[in-house]
Amino acid sequence: MKISGAPLHEIDAEDQSRLVKHMFHLVRAGQVDKAQQLCIESGQCWRAAVIEGWRLYHDPNAHDLSRDRDSVEGNITRALWKNCCWDFCNSSGVSTEEKALYGALSGNLQAILPACTNFHDVLWAHFKTLLDQEVEEELCDSMLPHSYWKDLLSLESVIDTMGKMKQSRDLYNKLQLQLICGNLSGILQTVSEHIEKAGLSQCRFLCHLLLILETIYPDQAPAALHDTLTKYILALQNEECMEEVVFYASLLPSELQISLLSEVLAHVEDLSRPQCVQYAAVYSVPIEEVSMRIYKKIVSESCSSPDPGMTSVANISDGDARVVGAISWLLLSETQRRSALREANRLIRMFLGARKHAPACAVFEMIPSDTIEVIHREWSKENQGIPLPPDDINAVREYLCLQAYLDTHQAYSDWSAHRANRPSNPTCNLEATTTFSEKVAFEEKKKSFEISIQRWEQNLTVQTQLTRDKMLNVLLFIDGGWLVDEIKGTDCLREEQLKSLRRQYIPSTTSLLVDVLRQSEQDQAVVELCDYIASEQYQLYNLFNQNELRELLEKVYDSSIKCGCNPLQFGTED
Repeated sequence: MKISGAPLHEIDAEDQSRLVKHMFHLVRAGQVDKAQQLCIESGQCWRAAVIEGWRLYHDPNAHDLSRDRDSVEGNITRALWKNCCWDFCNSSGVSTEEKALYGALSGNLQAILPACTNFHDVLWAHFKTLLDQEVEEELCDSMLPHSYWKDLLSLESVIDTMGKMKQSRDLYNKLQLQLICGNLSGILQTVSEHIEKAGLSQCRFLCHLLLILETIYPDQAPAALHDTLTKYILALQNEECMEEVVFYASLLPSELQISLLSEVLAHVEDLSRPQCVQYAAVYSVPIEEVSMRIYKKIVSESCSSPDPGMTSVANISDGDARVVGAISWLLLSETQRRSALREANRLIRMFLGARKHAPACAVFEMIPSDTIEVIHREWSKENQGIPLPPDDINAVREYLCLQAYLDTHQAYSDWSAHRANRPSNPTCNLEATTTFSEKVAFEEKKKSFEISIQRWEQNLTVQTQLTRDKMLNVLLFIDGGWLVDEIKGTDCLREEQLKSLRRQYIPSTTSLLVDVLRQSEQDQAVVELCDYIASEQYQLYNLFNQNELRELLEKVYDSSIKCGCNPLQFGTED
């Protein structure tokens, strides 16, 4: 390996320099065999033979001479070869990369360092030398040069040396040194110091690092992992990477993942929500609990915040509109339809208790028409032959009761609108100066009016009968009455709300029905209605206070006189 003679031609020197650099990079990557192959392909087989000298000697035939002899591996004069490498590295006129090449194979740190261009190269050089020294200490070869044993390395000295470098302050370099030392507490502290200012890629790196450490130290890294995952998930939210959000959230403890996802998914647009449900199913995230948490949060915030006023849509305030929209979170999965029905009933009770019919109708319209069928189907999948729980049976009946009342409210609104929209009678002042054509036009208007009024009266009769039937459906609701549970429930607050709604809307519905019948000149039907109110079967009279009952009887009294009944049967005493 001694260089002598005339210098190489400039082109040959450049080719040799590139070859040596490439060889060093291959050795740096641990690919010595590829470096040798490169030498052979470049026509410098002698270089391939030279770098073969670093291999440890092994003779598989040394202890068993009876079998067929196998080939010997390695260099039996390895110590001598190392001496030559050390002398070569001290020679002048040798390129830095070539010195580093042979220094890396012979454990000469000072020959390697000049070729190192970054922190990782320096770190590799130290540990490559440390490994070489550990091997030679085991072999105890006295033929190595004296300078080889002069500055022996240790793990602590290498880490201390690397820690003094400016580049060691970099996050990745710092964590690399701590991983080498097995310094878990230092790693966790470094993560906590950098997580708040870390970018998306750094967050992802820290998450995966801590996930690996958690598998090694399951009881020592949970808090830092949870904080890092939370930070990364919130960063992914801004990038709208919802599948990644759900995946990383699934790695958190149950309560934490529900809390975090309820915060993140609350801002997802309606069209993206079904996709999030699919992701949740893939990664086993309890989406039912997440959606219920979101729903409750929206309702709580909307009910506690001041009402900013009415919007232009159906006379529903902004706060009520948010409450109505919240129910959509419970309709993402058919398995949650039972909860959706109970919560929809609760919202409608709340709105009706505040006499807010528009949002109550809006909530009802949010519930799919096949809800009752879906509830029975989903229940029978896992409970074949077992009836629904009492609370669900009551919820289904309450839904039907509320549907009956809301239909009644809509029918009365339609009846009122139709009655107020009576065609107007055309007017014309016929005078001596009125022309013949004007008289003909007036006669045509009169005929058109007569046709319109006839059609209007027919439609009014139909609408009146429809409104009457729907109101009686509420007053005489089957199996116990309107908003009366079929089975005794366990929710005391709900029972009080149902009783309050019965006391509020049975008298008001009765009063409206009486007005409809009287304005339609159906006084006999008003008298018959009084029989239903007084019936012991329905006991509706218990829901009227004294003033409401007095007003009702006064109207019945007037109707009984008009239809020729004995008014004394319905009179009131002062």
